[in-house]
Amino acid sequence: MTIKWPEAWREILAWTVGGISILTLCLMATFPYSMLQTRVVAELTRATGMEVRVADWTMGLPLGLEWRNVTLSQPNWTPIQFTMLQAKLGVMKALGGTLGLDVVAKLSDTASPTDLAKGTVTASSLSLAGPVTIKGQVQQVDLSKVLRRYVTHGTLSGDFSHRIDSAQTTLTAMKGEGMWTAEATDLVIDQIPLGNGRTLSLTFSKVSAGLACRDLRCDVTQLKGDGIDGSFTGEGHITIQQPMQQSQLNLTVTVVPGPGFASKAGTLGLPAPPPGTPMTVKIVGTLAQARIAL
Repeated sequence: MTIKWPEAWREILAWTVGGISILTLCLMATFPYSMLQTRVVAELTRATGMEVRVADWTMGLPLGLEWRNVTLSQPNWTPIQFTMLQAKLGVMKALGGTLGLDVVAKLSDTASPTDLAKGTVTASSLSLAGPVTIKGQVQQVDLSKVLRRYVTHGTLSGDFSHRIDSAQTTLTAMKGEGMWTAEATDLVIDQIPLGNGRTLSLTFSKVSAGLACRDLRCDVTQLKGDGIDGSFTGEGHITIQQPMQQSQLNLTVTVVPGPGFASKAGTLGLPAPPPGTPMTVKIVGTLAQARIAL
């Protein structure tokens, strides 16, 4: 059976499709990309406490921004560099007065599907006056490019989901909750301060961590690792402060030294219990300047 459209309906359909196409083209041509970029930069600066520098940017399709060579920097902290960062805006949500952003960031300029972070930002209003939700994942990011001051080798993967009651509140009064999980493989942590100018390097084949955050406190739900230098488990919490590097650590870690640690301890003048003997240490201070107490 063949359905025949009345001549009038075909004309109405053609005008409707043409009108929608013209409206879409007008939105793409007149959308305030500069305002969107300014808002995203301002929110990144507020959330991270870092200076955001964008060397070059272009308009993306259908509605979005593409940044090239983005640098996040903070005094006394190693800058983080992205070769590419894309932010695509949900058109229908924007027309309805809400915000929906899909963000993809790459640390290296390769076609590999790894070494990137991606996520979604949704808000009940374009002004971010109401609740804001972020969800995303990290795929095999080279940690030496992000934490080059302390990490010389390792890849990171993880997932996160966080809800902030209002993005307009200051960080000291922020309300919300979220879950963060991460796993690092082939990890080499360097420049661990021990006092008196001594530093320690540790190697782990696998490290996993989890955080459950509510307001300004993040409780450690999982912290463990193992490798040639031994194994460890931990518990405690992190108190978020601004800037993020000044967040306070309060962790208790039980370490079971391995054969690798025993050889390093001897050269550093540290107590070297037999491999397999557990010992407990406290990790306190800030993210930028953590201290280890034996």
